[in-house]
Amino acid sequence: MATFPLDAALEGFAREVNQPDARINLARAALIMGQFEYPDLDVSGYLDRLDRLAESAGRVIQSAELPALMLAQFLFDTLGFTGNARNYTDPRNSFLNEVLERRLGIPISLSVLFLEVAQRTGIRADGVGLPGHFIVRVVLDTGQVIYLDPFHGGAVLSEEDCRERVRSITDGKLPFNAAFLNPVGARYILMRMLNNLKNFYASANDFQRAAKVVERLLILNPDDLSEVRNLGLLYGSLGKRKQAVALLEAYLQGRPDAQDADAVKRYVSALSTEASRWN
Repeated sequence: MATFPLDAALEGFAREVNQPDARINLARAALIMGQFEYPDLDVSGYLDRLDRLAESAGRVIQSAELPALMLAQFLFDTLGFTGNARNYTDPRNSFLNEVLERRLGIPISLSVLFLEVAQRTGIRADGVGLPGHFIVRVVLDTGQVIYLDPFHGGAVLSEEDCRERVRSITDGKLPFNAAFLNPVGARYILMRMLNNLKNFYASANDFQRAAKVVERLLILNPDDLSEVRNLGLLYGSLGKRKQAVALLEAYLQGRPDAQDADAVKRYVSALSTEASRWN
C-alpha cells in the first residue's frame, strides 16, 4: 500500500471514514472532507443547521400524504435550493457547507442535502448513482419506490425516465443496467463527490487542490492504483519529487504491465535525476 503524509485535516477525514459504511455519518464526513479548502469550517455548526432545517421541514411535512414529495417542494421550491446549471463546474457546488450557504449545488451535493434532511424527518431515502447523474430513491409507506431528481427541483422520475436520462447522458452508448438504480452507500457518495472535485480542479490546472482531493480518495480506497499513479503525477508537478517517485514505483509494482508503464518509468527516472540534483 502506497503511503503519503497526513496533515491534521486528512487525519480527521481518515478517522471519520475508516469504519463500516453503514456507520459513516455522511453529512459529517462530507463537511470534514471540505476542510482542506475551508480550514476553519465549523462542522458542528453546519450539522446543527441541518438539524434546524429538518425541524422546519418536519413541521411542513407532518400531515402530508406523500412526505417525500412535500420535502422536495419545501427544499427546492420554498427554500430555493437549486442546481447550478450556469456554473456547474464551480467547485463550491460540491461542498456541503457552500450548498447550505449559497443554496446552489450539483446533483450529488443537492442529493446529499435531501438525504440528510430526509433521514432526520423519518423518510426512507437512498442515493442512486446513475452514470453521469445522481438522484434519490425513496420508498413510500406503501412500499412503492419512486425516484427524485434534486438537481431539477425534486422532479419525480419513473424507471423509464431514468433509462432515458442515461441514454441522453451517454448518447445511447451505454446500455441501461437495472443495477444503475441500486442504492449506494456513504463511501460511494463521498468518492463520487471527490471525483467531481478532482475533475474540476484538474481541468483548471489546480494541481495543489487536485492532490488534496486524490489524497482523500486514497483514504477511502487505498488500493486504487490508478489514484496512486494520479497522486504521484500530481506530486511530481508540485515538486514533491521523492514522494512522487515512491507513489509511482508502487503503481509500477502493482501494475507492471500497465499500458502506461513505460511512460511512468521514464517519468520516475526523470524525477529521480532531478531529486538527486537537489540533494
